[in-house]
Amino acid sequence: MKTSSPFAIFTAILVSLFTSSCEEVIEYSPYQNIVPKKWKNQNISNYNALLPAANEVFEPFKVALIADTHTYYDEFEKQVKFINSFTDIDFVIHLGDVTLSANSREFEWYSDIMNKLNVPVITIIGNHDCLGNGYSIYTDMFGESNFYFEYRDVKFVIFDDIIWEKHIADPDFTWFNNALKNDGSYKHVIPFAHIAPWDDQFSMGNELYYNYILEENHISLSVHGHDHHYKWKQPYGEVNYMTVPSPDKQELIILDIHAEAVQVERLNY
Repeated sequence: MKTSSPFAIFTAILVSLFTSSCEEVIEYSPYQNIVPKKWKNQNISNYNALLPAANEVFEPFKVALIADTHTYYDEFEKQVKFINSFTDIDFVIHLGDVTLSANSREFEWYSDIMNKLNVPVITIIGNHDCLGNGYSIYTDMFGESNFYFEYRDVKFVIFDDIIWEKHIADPDFTWFNNALKNDGSYKHVIPFAHIAPWDDQFSMGNELYYNYILEENHISLSVHGHDHHYKWKQPYGEVNYMTVPSPDKQELIILDIHAEAVQVERLNY
């Protein structure tokens, strides 16, 4: 009886490993940028899911807000189930920090949970999401970090204001200022950014400049995450600032948007 040599057996094993599936990707590090095809460009696909409703004539609508779900996976699951109990929420905005360490598995865990929602979700980048190779993973998974979209005559401006983790001095205030312009066709223009301007990441100049841009564009409300607690305040004058709590607080924030005003609902569960 003939027997195979050890070299032949080793070669056969290698061939088997590399030809077993063309779809499988070998993961050398959890921080490498490997985004499954089904999770690419989620903000674009989710906005497309809002069409054609996004282009309809204005009527009041509601947007649920969540933030800083990293490390709170059980509470995050509960929050998703609570949102799904409503039939009058049009979509969800996540204010960032979907990960703790910005590794690819955390981004996938977030996507697995978030896509259990019955409505589309728009995901903003957070400072934790920019650690390591996180910015590259985020842009592959969700798209550009600075963008805006329109929904029923309301303009939602998503601003990437991460500084330290991106090793930059200033966020792109020129883009932000231009994006906030209202030519008269919008009922409201609402900016969203992970970090509020009073945070330590902002220099005093950037802090005051952020608010100056809002005032110049007649913005009445700016929405943020990062603090893990609900806050509503006017630290610089007339502009209202709101921070959204993390899921462990078991509180859901909803924007109830009318033509004349934007109202805030706080729901405990």
